Amino acid sequence: MEKIALYGGSFDPIHIGHLITAINVVENLDIDKLIFIPSNITPLKSTSLKASNIDRYNMIKLSIEENPRFEVSNYEINKQDISYTYHTVCYFQKIYPDSELYFIVGTDRVKDLHKWYEIKSLSKIVTFIFVARDDESLEKIVSNNEFYKNINYKILKLPIIELSSTEIREKIRDNKNINYILTPECVKYIKEMNLYEF
Repeated sequence: MEKIALYGGSFDPIHIGHLITAINVVENLDIDKLIFIPSNITPLKSTSLKASNIDRYNMIKLSIEENPRFEVSNYEINKQDISYTYHTVCYFQKIYPDSELYFIVGTDRVKDLHKWYEIKSLSKIVTFIFVARDDESLEKIVSNNEFYKNINYKILKLPIIELSSTEIREKIRDNKNINYILTPECVKYIKEMNLYEF
């Protein structure tokens, strides 16, 4: 059975932290295909997007084109609505009915998982991949809450890379070096499109 991991987020812009997470998920869990899904409006997250939907999609596409197991989907940005993970997973379940679906969740979002829209139904059709920067704190969150005993999840410990898209946007605005934290293709695109006040 084909294993497909879904990786949602704002990716504003996509950076090496996202890519390292993706490659670790694919290699450690033997995933056949990983699909990046840039969000439109994210519930439980108040920050507004700085780059347009098409620019974020294009930055992902350029950054992943060398990896045949990576894809990008415009499903959520085309909906022009709130990006509920449940709807997204149901959509991909229809496209890949015979596949095993996984959904990547960062440590910070694991704490909010019980608040997600239709979480009970969602947890029946997907296995969550909890990406841990700090193994102990994630284990603590999970072991101290009854909620996590009723869902399927795997914990994947990753190298700690302290990077945020906000910091990267600030670097760009302040005309600081962004090489090595974004792919060269992404840097070129940001310059050409004059994104983030480059």
